[in-house]
Amino acid sequence: MLAEKWFGVPCRACGRRARLRTLGDVAPTHPGPFHVDRFALIHCPRCDVVYLDPAPTAEDLRRLYQESTQFDDPLYDDPVRVSQILAYFDNAIRRLRLLPRRGGRVLEVGAGLAWMSRACKSLRPEVVTVAQDVSAEAAARCDGVDRYHVGPLATLDERAPFDLASMTHVIEHLVEPAAMLGEIAARLAPGGRLFVTAPYRPTGWRARAGIAGWQDYSYLHVPAHVTYFSRAWFERMAPQHRLRAEHWNARHEDGQAFELVLKRY
Repeated sequence: MLAEKWFGVPCRACGRRARLRTLGDVAPTHPGPFHVDRFALIHCPRCDVVYLDPAPTAEDLRRLYQESTQFDDPLYDDPVRVSQILAYFDNAIRRLRLLPRRGGRVLEVGAGLAWMSRACKSLRPEVVTVAQDVSAEAAARCDGVDRYHVGPLATLDERAPFDLASMTHVIEHLVEPAAMLGEIAARLAPGGRLFVTAPYRPTGWRARAGIAGWQDYSYLHVPAHVTYFSRAWFERMAPQHRLRAEHWNARHEDGQAFELVLKRY
């Protein structure tokens, strides 16, 4: 049986009191040291989110992102792989009608190699693209970006609103994801959209399965991936920031990843 915490503990993800379930322990998959050597996966039955407990500390995050190299894999420069990645973004932009008008503005949060910005530029060169990341590692490698800001999103001094914002495989890294939704929503024009992709679950996983499947899950990155989200979580949190879910698809990669569009109202 799954271990349960006493009823009434607030879920760290949604804030509601619930009978939180400990699925099992997981060890770091990234070289440490971190502030603990074991983490637990916790499931909240109310928002259907799975998250790491304890959350990584500021020092853990600094070690992960400021003191390590993330984009040194030759795949990131392989022409075939680059073409495949850009083809996915091109398809998503067209399929979901995300491309801003001429002169419209794109904000890519946690941009890394800024695939969304590059895809938007290739489809409509007149759009203005702004990328943000806490690491400077990829800043010089993103020719399709008009401005690459290194630092927290709060330090980005762009005042004009954006028509499209993007977080692709970023939100799962955040210790306070709801706060980030609020920061991004405040920078979107009314009617603007936020495109999100992130890890979801091991293929076919259900809460009653406990830890089964997680140890072999390709997206189990400990402690880099802090939270594995659900549609229910976004539907609860988005309206608090004048956002509403316009598209949800959790069938990517055999159900291992999801795609989401939130619209600012």
